[in-house]
Amino acid sequence: MKKFLTKNKVWVIFLLILIIHSFFRFYQLGTRSPFGWDQVDNAWVAKNIIVNHQWPLLGMQAKLNSGFFIGPFYYYLVAIVYFFTRLDPIASGIFAGITSIFTFFVFYFLTKKLFSSKVALIAVFIHTFSLYIINFDRVQWPVNLIAPISFIIFFALYKIINGRINYLFLLAVALGFSFHLNFTAVFFPLIILFALPFFPRNKQTLKYSFISLFLFLVWLVPNFLAELGSQNVHTHNLINYLQTYYHGLHLVRILQLTKDAFIEFEGVLIGGVEALRVIKPIKYALFPLFCLTYFFSEPSRRRFTFCYLVGLWFLIPWLVFSVYSGEISNYYFSSTRPVVIMILAYLTFRLLQLKNLLVTMTVIVFWLFYSFSSTQNFLNFKGHGLDYQRSQVREAIKKGKIIEFKQGVPESYLYYIYTRNDL
Repeated sequence: MKKFLTKNKVWVIFLLILIIHSFFRFYQLGTRSPFGWDQVDNAWVAKNIIVNHQWPLLGMQAKLNSGFFIGPFYYYLVAIVYFFTRLDPIASGIFAGITSIFTFFVFYFLTKKLFSSKVALIAVFIHTFSLYIINFDRVQWPVNLIAPISFIIFFALYKIINGRINYLFLLAVALGFSFHLNFTAVFFPLIILFALPFFPRNKQTLKYSFISLFLFLVWLVPNFLAELGSQNVHTHNLINYLQTYYHGLHLVRILQLTKDAFIEFEGVLIGGVEALRVIKPIKYALFPLFCLTYFFSEPSRRRFTFCYLVGLWFLIPWLVFSVYSGEISNYYFSSTRPVVIMILAYLTFRLLQLKNLLVTMTVIVFWLFYSFSSTQNFLNFKGHGLDYQRSQVREAIKKGKIIEFKQGVPESYLYYIYTRNDL
């Protein structure tokens, strides 16, 4: 057994972290799973797909009352889980958990390819124990997939820049799918645009680009068909929205959003652990520290382009929202999460490599305190989730009450599944 564990210690640690990760995402699924406006919207669409065979051509509204929409593919994925639960909204929590497992594997295997298995294990450890990410992962909504898709796009771009042109196909598929998740997918074409100068310039790149363009456009077909049926109303709404909320690029606004540009560092490092708020200012130093450590430890074109890509992942969302006058939420910067975790994992690994007892103990104590505090806060959770809403609706049915349909109201959907006669 000792020989087996020594030989396979990386996979043993990987499996252990995966089990803990799954516990944090699936524990008390009914009690903790939120079933709010977005989840209710998804549930009704899943019901229409499964029961009424109505396949939507549009996804969720990109911004509330904006009149333009993301793609519908996320709805189709959610409907699969609702099919197996016979429309029970526990499907919402299950799908959120499945999404988090997918993210876990993406983070591990891509970090391993970019760095090493040790850095990858540190990355998924951080992802597993971050209370900020745990709470994020347990809410079923398309934004959950932005982080893993962002990482896939980063990885594909890095490979292309370094001569692996066939990764254009992966880039096109991931980019197309991102437009079915959230309007912040608009960052990715801009990032690709700024990465183009580093693309190989040959006939093979041109040939693969044409095929990749087709793979990307296929994802936009549902929205295109919906646009034809609506006489371009969604395009007009998008243009009006951009004209309303675009206010130009101003230095003052850029400086105001500095804290938001690196907000994922704050969320991942601190989360709900109050004692860690003292290290909040460190978020501004971590990206330059990573570049200095990574590039100058072994200067090369490959490492320079890597740091350049990481920089784009922070810079593009920062500048885009600097010209936007609308409301900004934390999750708009979810695309930066994979590079944030990657940076934290790499810097942790480099500190441990110093083999200085004081530094090693400080790093170990920090992450132990981090994981213990997150676990404690997670287990101390108090709140009302899906099970509470179920009990309220069942009680109403016992009393003979009728709950009318109201958009986004959980009780109306629960009333439907408890009284449906279309089985």
